[in-house]
Amino acid sequence: MRVLAVFRKTVREQMRDLASLSMVLVLCPLFVLLYWLIAGGGSTSYKILVINNDAGMALEGQGVVREGDRLVEALRALKYQNGDPMLRVEVVKDRAAADESLRNRYAAALLVFPPDLSRMLHAPQEERMRFDPVILSGDANNVAFAIASVLSFTALEAVVQSLGGYDPPFHWKEEFIGGAKPRSEFDAYVPGLLILSIILLIFTTALPLIREREEKTLRRLRVSRMSPFDLLGGVSLAQLAIGALSVVLTFLVAVALGFRSEGSLIAASVVGIVCTASVVAVGLVTACFCKSATAVLTIGTLPFFLLMWFSGAAMPITRLTLFHLGTRQFALNDVLPPTHAVIALNKILAMGASLGDVGYELAMLAALTVVYFAAAVWIYKRTQLRR
Repeated sequence: MRVLAVFRKTVREQMRDLASLSMVLVLCPLFVLLYWLIAGGGSTSYKILVINNDAGMALEGQGVVREGDRLVEALRALKYQNGDPMLRVEVVKDRAAADESLRNRYAAALLVFPPDLSRMLHAPQEERMRFDPVILSGDANNVAFAIASVLSFTALEAVVQSLGGYDPPFHWKEEFIGGAKPRSEFDAYVPGLLILSIILLIFTTALPLIREREEKTLRRLRVSRMSPFDLLGGVSLAQLAIGALSVVLTFLVAVALGFRSEGSLIAASVVGIVCTASVVAVGLVTACFCKSATAVLTIGTLPFFLLMWFSGAAMPITRLTLFHLGTRQFALNDVLPPTHAVIALNKILAMGASLGDVGYELAMLAALTVVYFAAAVWIYKRTQLRR
């Protein structure tokens, strides 16, 4: 009977704390829904760009055949067991624009078919290496590129072997954009670890504000002339200083352990610090909905996992494009600040880009910082300082 009494008491107390209860009951179903929306309701489909320069060739009794078109259709026909396409193939003409899409991770890989592709595929196997190669290009440090490469080769190999070709099926050459050569496994993990450490600032940002409430000092602050902007701004500056120090120390330790960067670590640190400011702003918004330190550790898991999993920091994620800003794509993922930091850090650390080359990503990080901070001030004033 005492067990039942404790059970009823615990249930009543938990029902009073609906915020933490909802995190337990709603968090995982919400992530499933978000992933379904981003992945298009099915399996992950990797975007492949194709520049088809194949001029074709005349075959007796068949007229002019263009095996480049046949290979494009083979790529499109590659499907999962449920019928979803494995690859989203887009035929383009501009190599420079295609390379830019790869740098921004709008696409996973690029295939360039040479003008004499049909002649190569119909030539004797021992002569195929004399022709211009099929080029596969991409970012060597992008996990999606590795997967798309395997899928592309599988589709193309099936077509080539149907023409009577075996190993090697055709002349194949791999290129890496912007000098992004394959690096060590440790080098590939460092940017993600940096982003993860920055995202943790959500909790350290929210806790000081909750402490003001729990220790009753918020009452004295309300009596003073201190505005919500003053309070949140002061907390933000302190967390920004902590985050900036963490970013610098992370890079120093990584370099001491053998990490090598193609670009400037100073430029990468600038991106990390601006990303820190945006994550701190997200932490301020999180604090607006928490009434205790316990609530921070429960409610705070929602933005933490959103930023970690759906920004591309932990794993490649499909971009659900909403609209275009000139030549840029704005996807649903882009409302999460680390999304832009991941792309910017990859350009700097793997491709040797400068700060000018990541100006768009820095501008988006700054804009999101302003938006989230303004939202935090507005919400905090109405939820914490109303009385």
